[in-house]
Formats: sequence, C-alpha cells, structure tokens
Amino acid sequence: MRDTGGTSSHRMSVLETIRRRRGLRESLSNIGWLSGDRVLRMVGGVAVGTTVARYLGPDQFGTLGYATAIAALWNMASNLGLDYLVIRDVALHPEHEDQILGTSFLLKFVAGIVTAVAAVLTAMILSPGDRTVGILVTLLSVAYISTSLDVIDYFFQANTRSRLSVIPRNAAFLLGSLARIAALFAHASLLVFGSIAALEVLFAELGLGVSFLYFRKAMPSWNFVLTHALALLNESWPLLISSMLGLIYMRTDQILLGKMASKEAVGQYTAAVRLSEIWYMIPMIVCVSVMPRLLRQREEDPEKYKARLQQLYDSMVLVSVLVALATQIAGPLMVRLLYGSQYAPAARVLSVHIWTGVFVFVGCVSGQQYVQENLTISSLQRSALGAIVNVGLNLLWIPRYGIIGSAMATLVAQGVAAYLADAVDPRTRHIFRMKTGAYLRFWLLPLTVLRRTTNDAA
Repeated sequence: MRDTGGTSSHRMSVLETIRRRRGLRESLSNIGWLSGDRVLRMVGGVAVGTTVARYLGPDQFGTLGYATAIAALWNMASNLGLDYLVIRDVALHPEHEDQILGTSFLLKFVAGIVTAVAAVLTAMILSPGDRTVGILVTLLSVAYISTSLDVIDYFFQANTRSRLSVIPRNAAFLLGSLARIAALFAHASLLVFGSIAALEVLFAELGLGVSFLYFRKAMPSWNFVLTHALALLNESWPLLISSMLGLIYMRTDQILLGKMASKEAVGQYTAAVRLSEIWYMIPMIVCVSVMPRLLRQREEDPEKYKARLQQLYDSMVLVSVLVALATQIAGPLMVRLLYGSQYAPAARVLSVHIWTGVFVFVGCVSGQQYVQENLTISSLQRSALGAIVNVGLNLLWIPRYGIIGSAMATLVAQGVAAYLADAVDPRTRHIFRMKTGAYLRFWLLPLTVLRRTTNDAA
C-alpha cells in the first residue's frame, strides 16, 4: 500500500508551487471565475431558455432565432477583428494602454453604428413582409452598438482579471433571466422577449464600464491615435473577414433554413444548436486564461511554448470527444425533458451537430495561435473555405434532407475550416501536424497525466 504521508506531502508541494507561481495562480483564478460564469449561464440558459422555447413554440422561437442570427452576423463585423490584437497589445505593451483602448473603442463604436444599419437593411431585404423580424433585428442591433465597450473586457483578459468582466455580465444575465420569467407569467408577446435580450446586452456593457472605473479608481484617459488605428486595421482586416466568414458557417444555416424551409424548422434547429454550443464555453475559458501566459512564454522559451500548446490541443480533443459521446447517448432524453415533445425533431439534429465541437475546440486554440504567430491571412483563407463549403452544402442538402442536412453541412464545414485547411497552406502545416497528433493520441492523455502523478507521488 502506498504511503499516505508521501501522498499528502506531494499534495502540499503542489499547492505550495501554485502559491509561489504567480502566473499559474492568476490563470487558475481566471479559469475559476470564467468557469463559474459559464456554468451559471449554462444552467440558467438551459432552465430559462428552454422554458421560453416551450412557451413560444417552434414557430415563434424560430423567428427569434432567425432575427438573432441576422443581428449577430453584423455585430461580428463591428468587432473589426480587434479582440485578439487588443489583448495581445495590452499584454505586451501595458504602458500604451490608454492609446490602445481609446483607439479600439472609437473604431468599434463607429463600426457598430454602420453595422446596425446594415443589419436592419438585411432584415428588410430577406423578410420584406415580416414586421416582427424587422423590429427584433432593430432592437438587437441598436443594443449591440454598446459592445464597443468590450475593449474593457479585452483589457481584463490581458491582465487575467476576468472576474471584473464576469461580475457585471452575470448581474445583467440574472436580471435578464428574471425579466424573462416575469414575461412568461405575464403571457408576454415575442417582441417583449426580444426587448429583454436587447436590454440585457446594454446593461452588461454598461456594467463593464462601471467595473473599469472601480478597477482604475479614476476616469479613463483614453485617446484616439490615427496612426495606431491604421496599424490596427491593417493587421485586423484579415481577422475581421475571418470572423465574419466564421460566423457565416456557424449561423448561415439558420438564415438559409428560414428562407428555404420554415421558421418552425429554424426553431427546431436552434433548440438543438443551443444544447450543442453550450459546451463551446470550455475552450473559450481555457484559451482566455492560458493564452496570455503562452504568448509571453513564446518570447522566452519557444520550445516550452510548443510543448505546452500541444498539451492544450490534446486536452481539447479529449474533452470534446467525451462531450460528444455523452450527448450522443443522452441527447434524445435531454431534448424531451427540456423542450417537450413538440421539439422531438431537434434530437436528431443534436446527434449530428454535437460532433462539430471536436473541430471547434481545436479551432479556438488555433485561432489565437494564428494571431500569436502572425498568420492572420491563413486564418482568413481557412474561414473563407469553411464559409464556401457550408453555404454550398446547405443549399444542396436543405432541400433534400431538411434540418439534418443543415447540421451535416455545418459539421463538414467545421472540419474543413478548423482542421483540413491547415494542411493546404505551407505556413500552417505545423499547426495541422499538431492537431493531427492530438486527434491520434488524445486517448493517451489521461494515462500520461496518471503516470506523471504516480511518479511524482512515489
């Protein structure tokens, strides 16, 4: 029998190491806060969101999902691809913080106004006779202008202080959830639920502003610098187009279903996608917390950076496969319990769509790796390829297979964009090899961790 004293001593040494290593401690704290945020949103979103879906029914729920997809598509454009760049620049050049934040804020604010107008025009073109869709898109798009304050979140991410973003956003989420419950009891209309979604966005962004003032203890002295703006835009335009194309192959399915099938089909599909995409929080949390440290490590020790990055890829594949297998087994029961019998077709969509996570998880890691290694053009190329594949397959498969065809198109497009496209460009083949290695040996990761733990405890 193993000496329990040795095990206890090993455990204490691990805790002492964590206490001494400030960067590791901050990353773990960051992961804890972000995990709490995502768990709260997952539980609250499923509990309240599925109740709202039951109340609205597939047709009205589909209308809300259709309008949200249009508004979200254009909101992504207002981001200008600045998120990773601002996080990188603040992490590496904190002395230029006011210039970086002020410039990126004004760029995003102006872009938000332009894209809000574009979203409303898109709704008018795609659904000229649907007043409800037009109003919903207008409400959401105007609220999205406030997301220019997301630069504050980027600042907190760069400094591993995500709790200061989590607190105001969770407060807005809880208020929004309570408002939706009140609307259910009041038998409110679809437009009321759209208004609540818009106000939740607005309050979350205003909360970020308050959180920043609390952190700085003074009014910000941000300033706009034209040369810095031009430099940011020169570097970010591939990321902007890449993000837009990425959202196209993530959301075009809902828009095309609304045009080629029915709003009810969009409702069934949206119900399944929400259960599938809940798990995307995992790579987002890990990347936000780990990547700033890896960026600094890349400058100091490139070989250690590569080894840690490979471990990150291995972990993402392992977790995504476990999630997909569990959902494959429990999916039909989940849909029946959460949404009711009227959403029964969503279970088949979920059984296909859940496997996109196997590519999304590694794609989240490589998306930041492209920025760190100045491969933004390659990121654009892979997103363009994914968007073309998804739109083409949706146009081909929706008439033939309906919502299942749309789920299959999204799965194939994710595989092409997040994995196979890296093999085409010589500059990203090393990333393709890292992902391939992760797919081939992910099942060995638990054994490796167990072996190291056992050896350390010995």
